[in-house]
Amino acid sequence: MTTAMGASGPGHAGDRAPAWVAVGAWGAGLVGAAVGAAAIVGVQADPVSRSLGAAAVTHGLLALAWGAVCLARGRAVAPRGALAGALAGIAVATALLATTPDGTSVVAVGVFIVLSVATGAAIGWGLRHPSRGGGVTGLIAAAAIVAVLVTPALGSAQDAATAEPDGTFVPVVEHHGH
Repeated sequence: MTTAMGASGPGHAGDRAPAWVAVGAWGAGLVGAAVGAAAIVGVQADPVSRSLGAAAVTHGLLALAWGAVCLARGRAVAPRGALAGALAGIAVATALLATTPDGTSVVAVGVFIVLSVATGAAIGWGLRHPSRGGGVTGLIAAAAIVAVLVTPALGSAQDAATAEPDGTFVPVVEHHGH
């Protein structure tokens, strides 16, 4: 029998992690994709920020896919690769913040790093101390915490994308009926 993020079959003892790692990966993936998209389409976008933005969007989509596969399989898939991916995502987000500080949300990058570190730590813990998952209650609690962190981070990523260098915002024009 397989529990959430914990497999009972042979060969899976080292890849069990708490069930909420998938939710943490989804939160990091959403924020990473938003930070990357903001870097690509932002008012202050340049070739460097667009390239880093593309890397952040790609990382975000991979984190979302990884979380889905983990939840579907009931275990942390490729945990060492996921740890390397989390570190790579942190490096890209940090590089975006360093190269385009006025066009990158500090809040969004901070939330991304917190979720990536927490998810990576849980994966690492699961490699050394296999878990039975945590069940539905753990997933619900993780989803609530991630939602509380991710929602304002997504808004701040959009704000960073529409900010002019002088701190004013480009108006978002709505096209009703088009």
